[in-house]
Amino acid sequence: MRNILILTDFSSNSWNSIEYSLGLFQNKSYNFYLLNASDIQEDEFEHVGNIGNLTTIKKAKDSKKEFNTFLNKINLSPLKGKHTFATISVESNLLNAVKNQIKLHKIDLIILGTNGLSTQGKMNIGSISEDIITKVKCSTLVVPRDARYTGLNEITFPTDYTYYYEAKLLQNINNLLNYKQSAFRFVYLAKKCESLDKEQLWNKETLHDYFINCTHTFHSELNENLELSIQKIIDEFNTDIIIMAAKNLNLFEQILFRPKINSIKYYTKTPFLILH
Repeated sequence: MRNILILTDFSSNSWNSIEYSLGLFQNKSYNFYLLNASDIQEDEFEHVGNIGNLTTIKKAKDSKKEFNTFLNKINLSPLKGKHTFATISVESNLLNAVKNQIKLHKIDLIILGTNGLSTQGKMNIGSISEDIITKVKCSTLVVPRDARYTGLNEITFPTDYTYYYEAKLLQNINNLLNYKQSAFRFVYLAKKCESLDKEQLWNKETLHDYFINCTHTFHSELNENLELSIQKIIDEFNTDIIIMAAKNLNLFEQILFRPKINSIKYYTKTPFLILH
């Protein structure tokens, strides 16, 4: 059985990520772990005796109440299926808490909801998502606030064909998602026109061989603003999800972490699955 970790702060965005997950895995049977982690404030260390204990007890009660609300909503959902759900509340740095849970429960996938806005009001996936993706070696699904699960009919996979193990990553995640009936659109992103070298051509052929029995097409998009290229493909094929290899950090920088254009729609509508 697969193990999935969902990060929650009990917001509408985190509930949306749970709803999306229930739809995505509705025909599966997985273990879901709902994690709420909150840093201990420095001034709490100044309290001693009963006062400090009461603070901790209050936090524990609050998270338990919020978790019960979410679990009741899950139980009422027609998509609950045969999954099991466990709740985890820890007073710890979120990054450390995630790493600990991955080891403890042998997590296969992390899921988190996002507003699609950074703290500066600019469009990107946010600093927490960036930390999880870049500092935790576990595949991560980022579910934006307006994402709704309607199936995995169209999948976009941005690539520069420089990472040899992309086909292997897709094979591994297929055991989790089962996307054999989906159409794959492999998109080569570049800022200027350059011919593919021998290694890139070989990696492209490897992807073609792996998907020989599945619907798939190859596309090239040249644009200084890579996010415009992604948005174009999403609009053209009505993309349901974007999947990327975590090793392609050069693509991440502009597409997810350092966008130059704030009017892009996919930050708030299209889920990203980052594969480790």
